[in-house]
Amino acid sequence: MFSRIAAFIMCIVSVFTAPFSQIFSKTELKIELAKGGYESPYIVRPLDGITVNGVSVDEYCVVSADGTLYSNAADTLCDEIYKACGKNIAAEGNGGKAFIISETLNDTDTFSLKVKNSNVYITGSKSAGISRGITAFADEVLVNSQGTYDFKDGYEYIKTFSDYVTYEDFGAVGDGKADDFEAIVKAHEYANANGLSVFANETAAYYIGGANKTAVIMTDTDWSTARFIIDDTKVENRSAWIFNIAPSKGTVNITDRVSPLKIDAKNIGTPLESKSLVVLTDSNVKRYIRKGANQNSGSNQTDVILVDENGNISPETPLIWDFDSITSAVAYPVDTETLSVKGGSFTTLANNAASEYNYYARGIQVRRSNTVIDGLYHDIKNEGKTGAPYSAFVSLSCCADVTVKNCTFTGHKKYVTTGSAGTSVTMGTYDIGAATAVNAKFINCNQTNDITDIDYWGIAGTNYCKNLVYDGCALSRFDAHQGVLNATVINSVLGHHGIKLIGSGTARIENTTVLAEDFVDLRADYGSTWNGELIIRNCKFYPTGIASHIINAENSEDHDFGYTCYLPEKIEVDGFFVHRIGYNYLFTKVNSKHTSDSYNAEYPVVPPQEITVKDFNCLLFGNLSVSKNKAIFKVEIIK
Repeated sequence: MFSRIAAFIMCIVSVFTAPFSQIFSKTELKIELAKGGYESPYIVRPLDGITVNGVSVDEYCVVSADGTLYSNAADTLCDEIYKACGKNIAAEGNGGKAFIISETLNDTDTFSLKVKNSNVYITGSKSAGISRGITAFADEVLVNSQGTYDFKDGYEYIKTFSDYVTYEDFGAVGDGKADDFEAIVKAHEYANANGLSVFANETAAYYIGGANKTAVIMTDTDWSTARFIIDDTKVENRSAWIFNIAPSKGTVNITDRVSPLKIDAKNIGTPLESKSLVVLTDSNVKRYIRKGANQNSGSNQTDVILVDENGNISPETPLIWDFDSITSAVAYPVDTETLSVKGGSFTTLANNAASEYNYYARGIQVRRSNTVIDGLYHDIKNEGKTGAPYSAFVSLSCCADVTVKNCTFTGHKKYVTTGSAGTSVTMGTYDIGAATAVNAKFINCNQTNDITDIDYWGIAGTNYCKNLVYDGCALSRFDAHQGVLNATVINSVLGHHGIKLIGSGTARIENTTVLAEDFVDLRADYGSTWNGELIIRNCKFYPTGIASHIINAENSEDHDFGYTCYLPEKIEVDGFFVHRIGYNYLFTKVNSKHTSDSYNAEYPVVPPQEITVKDFNCLLFGNLSVSKNKAIFKVEIIK
């Protein structure tokens, strides 16, 4: 009897003293989270291991000359090996086993990696860099290998860089003090006109002042280990992006060529010059009529679809609204070749402007389809007592098939202002943004600050997206504001803002841990609507509050949001653990006034039709019911 009581007390204590300890059996997890830069342990790596003549790389060290070029290269090597197989190169040598980094005697553009006598010799040049070659080897060889990759004596990898320009070619100093913005703009202008890549100097620190300029990127760009200091303390135009990754073709207005469309339309009724992303608008209809402290009168009905040259709508991006009239139809041609933007360590010196809804851009806008951003790092300094919000550091808009991977972002400090309802609100401010983007993927991304620290706003915000994916991410939030069609969160860890959804289609959450007040929050300000299916598999929930529900949904059923509000029609839970003691509910009450069938809802919520739950567990007393509100939720759980 005593042992049972002791066990019960220990469970209670564990809830409050080590709420995260059981996620991956690491008592240090809370400390790791607080450090920032925490990565998801669910990440799927391409390799099981890397060896040199059969000896694991974790028995090797890195030997390099003094200097930033070499220390950067050593760090890059360690990072790329870890990304590929999860192994760390030892800090100190063992028996002479080493990766030896040095510079070529002449200033050529050739990088080489050679294996001799069980050592790996890496050479490069100041002009093309060494880290750049290491990253190229990882992308071309390690990422495309399987199992254990073994370096054999005699192996050689040679990479010659050509057809590129540098910022220094156009006058950049790179000392972190002189303003290099004009040189950066000119370098990209020249590269775009001549079809050349742009390379940053791996040891440079480029200072970017507040001039009203934007560098347009239309060719492959490799920032490698270069640093960029973006000074937002004195900005001429807060809406100007620092970089715009632009498409090769301009937009086409097709409003006069497109007739009204029904939701089941398969063709827009007009051919296009090439495959395009088409944004449709009907300004006569308002959707997402927001409720609460940031209430508004809604937004014009908007939809985004992929359309081929014959006018056929891709089955992956079907219409979600009837368009009885189309007041605007714009086609954004889809580039077929992939453009790559790699590396770069960015530091934003934050604005200290008045805490009002005056959004700053001052980051990287992606408007080109088929773009990959890989290995970018963004940090924020100089946040003071006041500050205006940021729309995003990396922002995707009017584009398709964009991948952001292996990137590190930073959550922004919260600032309070007066909302549209006349009450105090905390302003949304983001490092990741997406709007009218389809097939956007964020892979193996994390953030510099603690994903559970509520002093920082949720990292991401999106609108009007389709097929949005997080895979292997450790971030404070996944959020769809004004709707998403199909959302996927897999192999990830979400922090204090958790998973916030509004939209339709299939929401799939798999191999994911959430450390927030709710596992899924169907946003109340937009009616807590999800018109479709919710699938949760092999997930863990560590509630930060005392709530006993998994899905938060609130709707007073007296507000017109511009659409019928649905709770997920079909819910499948297969493998779910809640780190708490006591009874659990799948849903909140939704509307506490709706307690009987006689309740007259002006804008009724459509309840779920089918709920299946398998393998549900918690610390103790792990029963699960649908909701305390029996009037709205009449469906029973299928086990």
